[in-house]
Amino acid sequence: MESIKFTAMGDVGVDIYTQTGKKYLGGMALNNAIYAARAGAISTVISAVGQDAAGATALSFLQKENVLIDKIKKIEGGKTQSIEVVLDENKVQDYQNWDLGVLSDFSPNIDDGIFLSTQDIAISFYLPEFAHFFDKFAGFKFNQTLKVGDFTDLSEHGGDVQFLKNYKGKFDWYVLSIDVNKRGERLKEFEKLVVDGGFSGLALLGVMGSTVIHAGKTYHEPARKVEVVDTTGAGDSYVATFFTKYLKTSLIESSMSMATDSAAKTIQSFGAV
Repeated sequence: MESIKFTAMGDVGVDIYTQTGKKYLGGMALNNAIYAARAGAISTVISAVGQDAAGATALSFLQKENVLIDKIKKIEGGKTQSIEVVLDENKVQDYQNWDLGVLSDFSPNIDDGIFLSTQDIAISFYLPEFAHFFDKFAGFKFNQTLKVGDFTDLSEHGGDVQFLKNYKGKFDWYVLSIDVNKRGERLKEFEKLVVDGGFSGLALLGVMGSTVIHAGKTYHEPARKVEVVDTTGAGDSYVATFFTKYLKTSLIESSMSMATDSAAKTIQSFGAV
């Protein structure tokens, strides 16, 4: 089979680690596209950056990682997204002082929708601040493209799994990160919602590993035991690797294993990529 065509639509920006003063490129679309490319995909980002130093650095870095950038809009006079990252004692990130920059006005156009229909997989990411473009992505209809909605951890909604019902039938796969609080209860709730809806689901469970619900079966992969430096980007690393490998091989379990290996590598150094 030819290389998987993978497109991530969403944020590209700069992560500022206030505890060290260092800056790293980040954003879920950037992270996913890079990890997909590293996993062997032909990878593209649909996003927007400012015509500033951060935007130029991001575009250059993406190109070095073999990610196609022609679908990234460059906004004259605009500012590229930035966010501050603070790590807690468990090396889990807390985001602060988020400046959306040009992403506050970003929205996919008709040409973007047509392009996405040529891809093997298209993914976008839900946060309340991204609803203006995520909802437009959710409304796109594709005949062949596998459509994935990554709902992060829904922390802005108290982790309420039922929030996914607002997007019932909009995606082929639903991705959800479930934190340690009420993890077992929320995983069962997620499994039921996915099964009842006839869709597929991927639950990222942190130190508890990951669970996939697909075609009437449930699969689990334990996390790797490694020294954790920074968990930023771990979910993106897993998601991009899993879907790239799964679309290439049609093998759920081995794809989960390779995705887990990728995430384990990610968390052993600072920065998402």
